[in-house]
Amino acid sequence: MIATASPPSLLATGFVVDRPEEGTLFPSAGGNSGSPQVQAIYWRCLTALFASARITNPNQRLALFTNADPPQLGGIDIGTVLARYGVELHRVSLTTRLAAGRGAAWGNVLYFFDILAALEHERADLRFALVDSDVLVTAALDPLFVLLDGADYAGYVVDTGPDEAINGLTRRRLAGVVEALTGRGAAPVAHFGGELFAAELATWRRDRAVFADLLDQAQRGEGPAADLRTEEHIWSVAFAMLGVPVADAQQAIKRIWTSPRFSNAAPGDERLPLWHLPAEKRYGLHDLFRHLARRGFPVAMEPGEFQALAVRLCGVPRKPLTKVVHDGLRQVAAKLGLRQ
Repeated sequence: MIATASPPSLLATGFVVDRPEEGTLFPSAGGNSGSPQVQAIYWRCLTALFASARITNPNQRLALFTNADPPQLGGIDIGTVLARYGVELHRVSLTTRLAAGRGAAWGNVLYFFDILAALEHERADLRFALVDSDVLVTAALDPLFVLLDGADYAGYVVDTGPDEAINGLTRRRLAGVVEALTGRGAAPVAHFGGELFAAELATWRRDRAVFADLLDQAQRGEGPAADLRTEEHIWSVAFAMLGVPVADAQQAIKRIWTSPRFSNAAPGDERLPLWHLPAEKRYGLHDLFRHLARRGFPVAMEPGEFQALAVRLCGVPRKPLTKVVHDGLRQVAAKLGLRQ
């Protein structure tokens, strides 16, 4: 038997640096997207993402799509660090922004369309996975990309009730958008989270007109899709409209909440290759960035050693007492205005 090569793949994240007048609330970062302090949180997170991906997947192609040059943070040149980890830097402007006043939060999260447009020169069989910047890669990425062997897309299905709000819209309301656009009755659509979008570029190119039409209606505030606000809305509606196979990536990624107010971290989560850690932006991921910085941002690090470090600093599947105390002190300091 002749072995066949795996299809090429690209793991990427996107980050938009908003001007102060463009900023909207980013709740999990504790501030406004136009704030340099909030932006610094995301630069640290995405650096940790790419460090984790390179350490655990030495041959994986990696890319950052952004509208700004990487900054200096505390004397650390983020661009130099990203180059050390072999991250391609793509300067791409955001054109898919909702009109001012149409959303108080997450105002720049429709960037995925500009990112995919920037891949027009890439080969059609490239498997592309876009993840949030507050994701860590702690094992081989094969379980993610293999999902596209039997599906047109892969995404993360969030366990959301049919009448539970998702950034202002419910799954039932989203089904109404599908029905209005297709004429087909629809059950409450599956809620696909914003932390993952994966597809082969040939599939995306075949279907992108559907996504483009939804984005156009959302941006203009006209038509059945006028109230869509976020990438989660667009993806959930588009997948329901297309009616093609979409793999649920729960075997590869989980939205792991580690907040004192809500935690769904459970034994076994540490074995997933991708951890989405929205509550760790200012805590565990910050600590991981600092730890890597002290070590000179290593590339050659045993994956098992890295995973153990991520377990300890990010509290997956459970927080050590030292982390509970440390995070609690930082939360108090933040409320007193002593730190971001």
